[in-house]
Amino acid sequence: MNGRARPALRVAGLLVVALLIVATAAAHPAAAAPGDLVASVTVPEPYPRQVAPSVAFDGRNLYYTEYAGSVLYRIDVPAAGGSGAATGQVSVPIQGAPSGIMTLAFDAGRNEFWATGGDGVSIYLLTRSGTATLVFTIDESDRPGFVPGPFPMETKIAYDRSDDTIWYSPDANARVFHYLTTADALGTAQLVSATPYIDVSVAPNDMTAECGYSQSSGVAVGGADLFISVAGCPYYFEYTKTGRKVAPYRYNTNSGTSTQDLECDDVSYVVPVFWIRDGYDGTMRAFEQPASGACVFGGGAAAAPPPPTPTPTPTPTPTPTPTPTPTPSPLLPLLPLPLPTPVIPTLPPIGGGL
Repeated sequence: MNGRARPALRVAGLLVVALLIVATAAAHPAAAAPGDLVASVTVPEPYPRQVAPSVAFDGRNLYYTEYAGSVLYRIDVPAAGGSGAATGQVSVPIQGAPSGIMTLAFDAGRNEFWATGGDGVSIYLLTRSGTATLVFTIDESDRPGFVPGPFPMETKIAYDRSDDTIWYSPDANARVFHYLTTADALGTAQLVSATPYIDVSVAPNDMTAECGYSQSSGVAVGGADLFISVAGCPYYFEYTKTGRKVAPYRYNTNSGTSTQDLECDDVSYVVPVFWIRDGYDGTMRAFEQPASGACVFGGGAAAAPPPPTPTPTPTPTPTPTPTPTPTPSPLLPLLPLPLPTPVIPTLPPIGGGL
């Protein structure tokens, strides 16, 4: 299905519900409870252009695209308790992504966005100036067990800075895939061998008790655990990175809407929040996180470098004490042999006669 035609189809069954929610929802300051609404902001694009799942936060501003859009939008973060139209909008054309961009996740280490293409299988690095660079594509063998949902091109993304990996969530699927940020020799995705995916539909880690069904509509990470939104359900969920369900958290306002992609923000307000984009009403809402540090913006903290391997101290080799050379006994000088006493002949007296 052409992604640009999809917003009108997506709205068909839910427009009335969305309008009622918009008419009755109002933002208010957080009351120090997970899921409380802290602020909200609505994009200025008219219907159907506001129908989209994307939201991102770079530590200062909010960003988004239209559905498989070719423009990167930046807007101001509203004040706590604020609710209304976006301010400070800046739009930048996106270059290098032929199918457009569906969703974003900010990478604080690279200072760029990871982005999914409108084709659902292209993964890019996207600069604030709109330059998209293809990093890898996702082959069918790279997402085992994938079951196409009603909108198979719609995918969500989260960047995990703790191990430099990507969590990839196809819309309305119960499996969230886990990729390295580097391509294989063929330019396609590489699953993380230890944790290639998690499932949110297998008991006791399913969502049936809270939602009546189990699926992922958006994923965020910025700490020890993953956080997952579920469209049409009044809860968001915390999961470990190995797939164990930690806890559900109820939205205290505006629950039950089409909650889509999430992005972490622990700097804009006195409490940390998730920015969650509603798929239909064009509104991004900030809901309080369950705890401080649960989800840090930009993918969280980088992994600490491994400690340097200590250089072994060489064991000194003892220098052998040289064996002293014995001092030779001095040779006594040879005593002269006794010389014979010379015999002096007796000479006759001079001038004597015989």
